[in-house]
Amino acid sequence: MNPAPIVGALAATTVALISLAVAQRLRPVLPEGEEADGPHPVLSTIGGGLLSGFVLLTGFLVATGWAAHSTQVVPPVGLYAADLAAGCAVLVYPSLAGLPFSARHATAVGLFGALVGYTLSLAIQLRP
Repeated sequence: MNPAPIVGALAATTVALISLAVAQRLRPVLPEGEEADGPHPVLSTIGGGLLSGFVLLTGFLVATGWAAHSTQVVPPVGLYAADLAAGCAVLVYPSLAGLPFSARHATAVGLFGALVGYTLSLAIQLRP
């Protein structure tokens, strides 16, 4: 069994949960009776764009990495760096969008982080 994807999933989950916890810790305390502002509506489109870019780039790297074993045409290293940056942006986005650090949200962000880390590490491993 290959442990690299599991290590990648654990690392990404750790990044996502730590960013969520740090953002919650750095948020100012609201006065009594005042409700927290909801995220700006524009933030939902940014998250969708980040996720779409990450999915498309990772899918491209998986497909070309798989094909590179027979064609010997390897994607440039810069694309892997861009995919890593997009993955980190997707992992940190919930904390920047103001998602609270509750058990429900931490579970969702953690599971999503595991998926991001697993697919990213597999895309990197398919490179010959």
